[in-house]
Amino acid sequence: MVISWLSAFADVPEPRVEAALRFWAAVTAAVPAPPVGDQDEYLPLAGADEDRYLWVQRVHRPDGGWHPDLHVPDLASAARQAGALGATVVHQVPGLIVLDTPAGQPFCLVQDERERRRARPRRWPAGQHSLLDQICLDIPADAFDTECEFWAGLTGWPRRRTSDEFVNLARPAHLPLRILLQRLGSDDAGPTRAHADLACDDRPAEVERHTELGAELILVAEHWTTLRDPAGLVYCVTDRDPFRD
Repeated sequence: MVISWLSAFADVPEPRVEAALRFWAAVTAAVPAPPVGDQDEYLPLAGADEDRYLWVQRVHRPDGGWHPDLHVPDLASAARQAGALGATVVHQVPGLIVLDTPAGQPFCLVQDERERRRARPRRWPAGQHSLLDQICLDIPADAFDTECEFWAGLTGWPRRRTSDEFVNLARPAHLPLRILLQRLGSDDAGPTRAHADLACDDRPAEVERHTELGAELILVAEHWTTLRDPAGLVYCVTDRDPFRD
């Protein structure tokens, strides 16, 4: 499958949309653009020197989450490939197909072949740089191998297993987001889900910036910190180099 662009969508319940927009605009130094969609449900965020790859989506359900959108030049062919790999179509409108992976992670295929400009890391007043550049798929252990096969087959990207817990898909250089697959522990009985990751070169300074903007600290691990945004969405700040492709 040819993937021309990749977007991260924060699915936010209606009452929390404004809080999510304010927070993510501040976190990424982006400006909210006018909403699109039949019900103004898609709200893009982008800086002056980049194309849109982060969106807040207004949803009419009590829980939020994250999902990726894969932009493809041939929507029908991409949908057939996804179905052959085990995906299920949930909803379809002209130019957009909503699907679930074999383990139930939502994602979208979008008819789109335009070239775009990737975002670059931002430098913040404390001196650190950061960039939202990854969507991580959190997968129960018993579904992990199947989901790895699905995403590698769908994207055609080489797999790099960095540990028993993580598999990274090597993205093409023109795309703004990486895809990371994480095996959940046996103590996590939750469903397959996703979260966004930011790379930074000074994690303590970056985490402090986020908490000052209203994020809640959840967990400090060896290589990442997990937070919750003011709209209730979980995400991570990691030690990955924001300048490394």
